[in-house]
Amino acid sequence: MTPTETLTLEQEARQVGQEAMAVVKKAEALKVTDQVTRIQAAELGRVVATLDAAAKEKFDAIKKPLTEAKNRILAWEHEVRDPLTRVKGHLSIAIGTFDQAQERARRAEEERIRKELQDQAEADAKAASEAQAIADAIALENAGDSKGAEAVLNNPVPQPVYVPPVILQRETVKTAGVASQQTWKFRIENPELIPREYLIPDEKVIGQIGRALKEKANIPGVQFYPEGGARFTKA
Repeated sequence: MTPTETLTLEQEARQVGQEAMAVVKKAEALKVTDQVTRIQAAELGRVVATLDAAAKEKFDAIKKPLTEAKNRILAWEHEVRDPLTRVKGHLSIAIGTFDQAQERARRAEEERIRKELQDQAEADAKAASEAQAIADAIALENAGDSKGAEAVLNNPVPQPVYVPPVILQRETVKTAGVASQQTWKFRIENPELIPREYLIPDEKVIGQIGRALKEKANIPGVQFYPEGGARFTKA
């Protein structure tokens, strides 16, 4: 399409636009109150449909070369960028998978060390408790309280156990221009357990049922109703 042809189409589109605005004002001012005004509205509706079709034809013709050019550019862009986007995602997942594995290993090591320290602390506390019980039993025995000494030996007073938190430093290699991120996602395991407030009605299916069954449509919690209107064809 040449620039002259494009200019002609624009001029024609502007002319249709001017006619359309005049008809729009007339249609907005019209009130349907009787059979006469209903006929006027119907005739005006056909004029509107004709102008709308003419406007669509003109603008489609103007947009066609632009759309074709845009589609060529978009196809070229996808050809260049899609592989880059795909491989960027691949590298991101690879790094994320590695980082998560390292984090699991770090936490497992923290837990192993914590349990080891816990076991050692409990053993030390038990030994201290038993040593204290022996010392107390000896003192009671020397004081002539044999039953008390036996009771103390059989029931050592537990010693408090404290294990400080174990925190191992994350060993993440810092790379310029790369930042680790974590995105929380989800998967539906059992739809029947999902609370109602997280469910969305399928309006597309509901609409299909209403259009198919009309007044016979019946879904609890849904009201089906007709909405009047008119369909116009070109004059």
